[in-house]
Amino acid sequence: VRRGGGKGSYTTDRDPSMAVGVVHSDSAAVIEEYCRKEVLARGCNYIRCIPDSSHTGVRYENTFVLSSWAPGMQGSAAGSRDMLVSYNAQERLQNSDVETSVTSKESHPSLTTMNVFFSQFFWPTRQGSRAGRFYFCGSAVTPGNGHDLSLTSGFAVAHALGADF
Repeated sequence: VRRGGGKGSYTTDRDPSMAVGVVHSDSAAVIEEYCRKEVLARGCNYIRCIPDSSHTGVRYENTFVLSSWAPGMQGSAAGSRDMLVSYNAQERLQNSDVETSVTSKESHPSLTTMNVFFSQFFWPTRQGSRAGRFYFCGSAVTPGNGHDLSLTSGFAVAHALGADF
């Protein structure tokens, strides 16, 4: 949104806890034992709500369980590891074998009046600019900021560029 000329805001502007994720396989560090097996088998993500002294009174830890739902990561091959990305859980993962970190900065625009305005009135006027070579797609240009809408906007751009959809 910002790079394309908009002045929209992102979820990480108001809550930086989802800005950096830690890629790892240490489910014991982030998922409580009583539900770990079920979460790893069928869960999409696991969220802990921890009381704290911040202005909201709670701190969230969010772990995405990629190995349960991402098609390329499913399977029960011997020796396979859980594939997790945890946000705001760095303290729990201090003694874990961490693969890498990922950033989510500016990946989820906030659902604000300004961002909805841009998705409805600003971005459509920019589609196909520069002699049909400049298109936008993704969560910043779709109203509602949904993953399915982002994918659909990608298909629409691909079609505008000549794909047979």
